[in-house]
Amino acid sequence: MSKSRAASWVVAVLFAGALGGAALGCGGGYDADEARATCDALVGPVATADQRSYGDCMDCHMECGSDCAVLESFPLQFVCDD
Repeated sequence: MSKSRAASWVVAVLFAGALGGAALGCGGGYDADEARATCDALVGPVATADQRSYGDCMDCHMECGSDCAVLESFPLQFVCDD
């Protein structure tokens, strides 16, 4: 096997592993309506909330659903809980 073909296989395997790990590591995200309802309760309606916190909340809940955790920070930050 040539070096370029071997390198291509390595890249493909790493990429597939990253995709698989991301899919397995996340319990599944909320749809936009579920995320919005959750963020309205946690941060406040978008009209009154800090825009960065609300956007961070939406992103996290749409990616991780109930596995989203709130960091003890100001403004509020959200991360996928591992």
